[in-house]
Amino acid sequence: MTIRQRVVVVITEGAAPELLDRWCAQGLLPGFAALRSQGASGPLHAEGTPYEPPGLLSVLTGRRAADHGFYSYWTCHDPEYAPQVLTPEHRRHPLLWQHEVFQGVRFASIGLFGTHPPEPFDGSLITYPMYATLHACHPRSLQRTLAKKGIRPVHDVSIFWTGQDRDELLPSLLEADVQRGRAALALLEESDVVIVNLTSIDRCSHIYWQELEHGPEHERESAVFAAYRTCDQVIQDALRAADDRTSVVAFSEIGFGPLRNYCSINDEMEQAGFLATAEDGRVEWAGSAAFEAVQGTHGVNINLRDRYKHGLVPERDYEKVRTDVAAALLERRNPRTGRLFFDAVRRREEVYPGEATQHAPDLILEPADWRYLPLGDPHWASHVHRDWQSGWHRRESYWSAVGPGFTGGARQTRTAAPVDIPATVCALLGRDVPNDWDGVPLS
Repeated sequence: MTIRQRVVVVITEGAAPELLDRWCAQGLLPGFAALRSQGASGPLHAEGTPYEPPGLLSVLTGRRAADHGFYSYWTCHDPEYAPQVLTPEHRRHPLLWQHEVFQGVRFASIGLFGTHPPEPFDGSLITYPMYATLHACHPRSLQRTLAKKGIRPVHDVSIFWTGQDRDELLPSLLEADVQRGRAALALLEESDVVIVNLTSIDRCSHIYWQELEHGPEHERESAVFAAYRTCDQVIQDALRAADDRTSVVAFSEIGFGPLRNYCSINDEMEQAGFLATAEDGRVEWAGSAAFEAVQGTHGVNINLRDRYKHGLVPERDYEKVRTDVAAALLERRNPRTGRLFFDAVRRREEVYPGEATQHAPDLILEPADWRYLPLGDPHWASHVHRDWQSGWHRRESYWSAVGPGFTGGARQTRTAAPVDIPATVCALLGRDVPNDWDGVPLS
């Protein structure tokens, strides 16, 4: 009789390899260390600009960002210049549990962007809503079922950072991951694949990265370290719950590093003559040839006619304007350092060649110094208090896994990508990776 395999996928958003290396070596993260010593591990890099939505949707669909088209939490091109939250209506490919390759496989998913609002399926789902709602799970009775076991998952939108004291915010961020971890293990009893997204490392790294700069002797007092310890405990619990037919895979779709300042690309383009503003500081769209795209994309959009309500640039001039804007931005210098802002300004088809290229910003900026990053669309940047942050994403992250198919202590040198995670789940369950998927199994 064939033994039915199970897979637990733990996403530790924002985990930085250098911190994992250091704290594992010091014996401070026994869960992460056990994954490395008992299983396999290796580097993982984000595709294009490091941001949560591109990587998470790659995990959920098996397709690259260039094909699934989720480059941010919001649309990159809106006719009214007001980026909209991405929903399943924008999705081009089925989620894993909707894909025929996983027919008969029961999934549980907890806290992944791209799953809200919930769509019925034979499994369990706690979505990642971008607004307050009472309808963020499937089946509708799931929250009550978990509550009877003392498990009460909360959504990130309900733990919004508005400048409140650290001692008020931090316990809520950590407890959210504790509850997600408990929900994952409870749902493992009835599932073949459980995917749980832990966000405390990312949230704490954005807000409290500066605490790591007080010196190594103070690291264990930091909020960031507390988040790593919380996620490590979830991994330890998953390893204890695993048996000889269960694999545990942990990874992050993004890494993290220090931030000094966000830079308004709109200001730079205004000085270069490509953007016009009114006396109140608002963009005068009818007089602007280009503007900064939504946050997290490191993008610039050309104000094309027929694409935007007040589009200025005719289609015939698109390439020339795009070339001119790129050349001008490559000459801009950061007044805080005296150095160039950007190493490169690339066309979107160079960074994201695929079937959803047209949904990406027209130009993608490669920072010369990742401590100074593009601000993004001013409305959303202000809404989430970006200028308060002291840390931001990096491309370099990690993956680790233990269970059937992974050799103890094996360190792989090949750089993995988020699309390799769903391909790995396929392999661990004995399924063939679909031909139109881009990933390679890590096992």
